[in-house]
Order: sequence, then structure tokens, then C-alpha cells
Amino acid sequence: MFDKEQLNSIGFRFVTDRTELVTPYGEELSRRPHFYKRGELDLLKTEQHNVSVLMDAVRDDIAGVNTLLRLMMPIKDIRRSIAALEARPLSEVELFEVKRFLLQLELIAPEVKKLGRDLKELSITAMPRALDLIDPDGTRSPSFYVSDRLSEKLAAIRRERRRVDEAMRRGDDSDETRLERTRLAAMEEEENARVRGQLCERLLPYREELLDNAAAIGRLDLALGRAKLAVAYNAVIPTVGSDRFVMKGMVNPKFGEALAEKGREFVPVSMELEKGSVVITGANMGGKSIAIKTLALNTMLAMCGCAVFAESAELPMIDDLYLLSEDREDAMSGLSSFGGEMKAFDAMLAESGDKECVLALLDEFARGTNPHEGAALVKAAARLFNSRSNTYAVLATHFDGVAKLARLHYQVAGLRNAPPEKLDLIMRSGSVESLAKLMDYGLYPVAPDEDPPRDAVKIIKALGVSEEFTRLIEID
Repeated sequence: MFDKEQLNSIGFRFVTDRTELVTPYGEELSRRPHFYKRGELDLLKTEQHNVSVLMDAVRDDIAGVNTLLRLMMPIKDIRRSIAALEARPLSEVELFEVKRFLLQLELIAPEVKKLGRDLKELSITAMPRALDLIDPDGTRSPSFYVSDRLSEKLAAIRRERRRVDEAMRRGDDSDETRLERTRLAAMEEEENARVRGQLCERLLPYREELLDNAAAIGRLDLALGRAKLAVAYNAVIPTVGSDRFVMKGMVNPKFGEALAEKGREFVPVSMELEKGSVVITGANMGGKSIAIKTLALNTMLAMCGCAVFAESAELPMIDDLYLLSEDREDAMSGLSSFGGEMKAFDAMLAESGDKECVLALLDEFARGTNPHEGAALVKAAARLFNSRSNTYAVLATHFDGVAKLARLHYQVAGLRNAPPEKLDLIMRSGSVESLAKLMDYGLYPVAPDEDPPRDAVKIIKALGVSEEFTRLIEID
């Protein structure tokens, strides 16, 4: 599974950071996304169903959605207090939080029913009996005070204390009156604690229902946040559990936003995978890494029950995801970046061998060694994945000859289709931004023997690299 750095690299953290959440329960679930494994397909489909229902609600009744979100905003995390019910009397502050939670349930439950009658296994229920225990006076005010109704003794102590307080206000400041007031205050506190203990005992049978409601609010908050984000980005619910792996028109919001700031657009990526090796070729700066990370992001989202940023998506249950990308270096063990990459590759092979279905993504594998050996290593990796019936492997590479070993070959066109006159103009001006606009970042299926685009010299010239250097370049 991806580590934190990789989740950030592929854009997953970008997506979760833009998922608007209003409760501590939803925020906790977002920080620890659940990757559904084999045997959990029904649970994943339930999550997808709920996100889909809420996407419809966002489109059709945004006012109702916003009303529900406003009602969820005051929710606090009461789980620690609920867990303590059996061990000790809760403080008045803790009982206040529990009462506030129960009051919000009264408001939230009917709004949830109005908004999503078809939600599955996501029930939020009001708890009027528990609320009556903690609010026997029926005030339903967002405050807590141990009611006189809960103890005649407490009511009597308070009456005496009010009498003494009134006497002191009238000027009776004698030592005897002060001592009486101190004694009554201690008696009130003692009886207050006893009554709170009894109240907690009466609330104890409702503990599981309180915790269930808290968990349901968290799931609802997360599903609503995901639904709002999906609608904003025109995301779709993928088909998971298929025997095909097809992603059409994928985009990556992280890179899309970065490109938009430069006045450019993200070119959607489409891929169909087969078990074994699929190879992506293309020139440097051509977008191979972005294609790999876009596939990684959308596969991860699909396996977490989210909508995906694509026109359509169909994929099997994936037991695990692996990504080898960017330089790896283990300074503590003295490993070079190449050594670190090989160590990570070996760990991936060992860990994934006995799993039923995995996705392995290798971005410019073995680039840390010389090109002759690097090409041989990538070819060996392609052959190895072809021999594994449990692995969808995607290898992005600029080495020649690898694609001939692949089940499928995709290519980033790069500058291949750029108008010569525009390219010549850019080479004279040295404009990097203009060069990027000429790049075709689309991913196209090509024949296995199709050579990778050879744009390096064009790119070097367009970047304005020394002519003294460029005129000495010899390419066989």
C-alpha cells in the first residue's frame, strides 16, 4: 500500500484536503481511509451506493444538504466520555456535551431521512428516552444542570443555600452564616456527584446506541464530503469487482489545478490493462509519470469507495497497490538511489506474490544505472510480470525494446505531432511555457514495436541549452 509520501505524490492527499468535513468523526475517517480488501466487496458497494445517493442530493437539493451540514457542525467527539460511563460519574461539562449531542440527534435524524431515504446501513436515530434522562425538566436547552427532579435531598439543600445566600445579600455576614454556606456548598457538591453517578448508570444502557450514532455521523459526514467533491469535479462511481480493468478519460485534480494556474489544461488519460505488463513510452517531459500517478490515484479512490475522476471506470477487486517512483535512497544503510529502488522492488515482489490481484506501477524503473543495464532490468521486470497471473503491471519507460514484451503498449505523443513551424519558432525563442503548450500529453495505444518519441534534442534546443553543446550531439 502507498505510504504518506506516495499518497501526497499521486494527489490523494490533495483530494482528501479538499473534501469538506464538519465533524471530528468524519475528519478521523478521512485521515485513515479504509481500503476495501477481498471479501469486503459488499461493504465497498454499500459505500459507493451512499455516495451516489448523496451526489444526487447535492445536485437536486443543495439547500437540504447545507441545512444538514449546519446541524452537524456543533457535533463534538463524545466517545471518551461515553466510554467512561461505567467507570466514573461524568463531569457536568461532559454531561453537557452528551446532552448537546442528543439534542443535535433530534435535529439531524429527520433531515437525514428527508435527504437520503435510500441510504444503506447509515441510520442516525434520535434518542428521546436518553435525552429525557439527562433533561428531566424537558427544557431542551443547550446547557446542563443537575435537576432538582433527580433528588429531593439535592432540592432541599439548594433551597437552604438560597435562603443563606439571600441572608448574606441582606447584610448577614456573620461567621456562623459563612460557615453554614460553606457546609451547604459541600453537601450540594457531594449530592450532586451522587446524582450524576446515578444518572450515568441510567445512561449506561444507551452507550452502544450513542456510539453507533457517532460512528454513523462520521460515515455520513465523509460520504457527504466525497459526494460534494465528486459533483464539483464531475467524478463518477466506478464498477468494482469486474473482470476488466478499464479507465476512460481519467484526470488528476492535483495536476489539473497546477496546470490551470499556468493557463493549460490536463489532457484526460484512458487505459485498458491486462494481467502482465503494460508499457507506457514517451519522451522526457511527455507526461508518463503523470499518467502513472493518475492511474494510481483513481485506483486508490475506487478501492476506498469513492467516486473517481474519470468518464467511466471498471476494475477488479485489488488486494494491494504498489508504486515505485522517483529516486529512493537509504543513507543509513549506505544504499544509493538505485540500491534503494532495487530493495523496494524486491520487497514488492515478495509481498505481492501470494495475493490474488495486485496493481504494480513502475515509473522509469532502473533509471539509476547505465542505459544498457537499465533497459535489461526493465525487460526482465516486464517478463517477470508477464509470468504472474495475479499482477496488473504498468511500466513507464524511455528505454527501447521494452514495449515488445508488453501485453499492451501506450505512448505519450509528446512533440511528435507539433507543427514544425511553431516548433522552430519556440526553438529560436527558448520559451519553456510555449513548448509545454505544444506537447501532446494524451496517452494512445500503439503497436508493440513502435519506437518511443525522440524529442530530447528538440526539448534541449527549445530550452535554450548552449548551442556549443547541442551541435556536438550525435544520435545513431
